[in-house]
Amino acid sequence: MLRRFDVDLARASNLADLRQKAGAARDLDFLRALDDVSLRPALEALPHSQAQLRQDLFALACTGFRRNGFFVEFGATDRKTLSNTWLLEKHFGWTGILAEPARTWHSQLTAERSARIDFDCVWSRSGEEFRFTEAAEAELSTISDFAGSDYHAHNRQSGQSYTVRTVSFNDLLERHAAPAMMDYLSIDTEGSELEILSSLDFDRFRFRVITCEHNYTANRERIHSLLSAKGYVRKLEAVSDFDDWYVLA
Repeated sequence: MLRRFDVDLARASNLADLRQKAGAARDLDFLRALDDVSLRPALEALPHSQAQLRQDLFALACTGFRRNGFFVEFGATDRKTLSNTWLLEKHFGWTGILAEPARTWHSQLTAERSARIDFDCVWSRSGEEFRFTEAAEAELSTISDFAGSDYHAHNRQSGQSYTVRTVSFNDLLERHAAPAMMDYLSIDTEGSELEILSSLDFDRFRFRVITCEHNYTANRERIHSLLSAKGYVRKLEAVSDFDDWYVLA
């Protein structure tokens, strides 16, 4: 398999760029972890990937590089930078739901993404109000109660704070008429992932693929226990770094 990988990689026109870019070693490790069927389409899509750890390519590989899929992304940022769904929407015709409470991103999201966009803060319950910390590095923004929960805490000491209204995971999906079976969930909420996932009605809504940031906190294994009990299997731990990636068994 590795020999075939090396032949395919040597033929790829983007090899020189791959070697030069930051994170090239990580990209190579990710590509080597894919099966033979997924390798070539992953190489073709790689130049368009925006995801930090190639979560978008993982979702595509697990769904057969399908077109016209459905995604849900919590932590959509500015529409493209570090987006786990931009590639899916723009190059594979997917649609879905983007949730992003950080105000700094709102105008760009509405201008440049075609998916359904929600500015409420996804939480375990609807209709509550929380203080939200919008960090100077805005992709690290989170509910203020979680601002000190991981190794990015010092990056949230500057920035601004304001009140946001919450929507539950289930209510968000109902609000936007999500299908019962969806292809991909990307959840990166800087600390509140466990509470959000625990509130989901898995009997009503399922995802074929889930990527979830854990940042090496104690909630990582709690999330693993929850998703394992719901029929999900963790994959590619050697390359997923501060994320965990799951597929529905």
